[in-house]
Amino acid sequence: MSNKNTIGIKFEAFKFVSFNFVQQENIAADEVFNFEIAANIETDKSRIVVYVLVRVIRQSNEEEVAKAQTATLFSVYNTEPHVSEDGAITYPNSLLVTPVSLAISTTRGAILTKGAGTFLENIPLPIIDPKDFVPKVDDHIGDKKS
Repeated sequence: MSNKNTIGIKFEAFKFVSFNFVQQENIAADEVFNFEIAANIETDKSRIVVYVLVRVIRQSNEEEVAKAQTATLFSVYNTEPHVSEDGAITYPNSLLVTPVSLAISTTRGAILTKGAGTFLENIPLPIIDPKDFVPKVDDHIGDKKS
């Protein structure tokens, strides 16, 4: 029997840092809302915090009609982060994809819940690839270069 340590990520907490919207009236069935989504990752020796910012823009008048920022906290165990000479703490990009994905998904659900009864319940965040928010350093591991 092998005694392997499994790297663990535990969902610890979620909160809205900010949330506001302007109720929209007279929304046509084919109305288009654009989304701007950004994520920022902060790390320390045992935690990862993923901040997600979502802006909703009504295309017909180019106005921001909703904005939300969330913070999702994860604890990390059975792994040591890399500490650079300047003290910056980082984890492998492949490990960061999971908390980013969970933070975005949780934000999507929380906005739908908080926006229940408003126009927001009819325009859920699009499904996006969390890898787009994590640098792609690991993409070519295993490639043979001459």
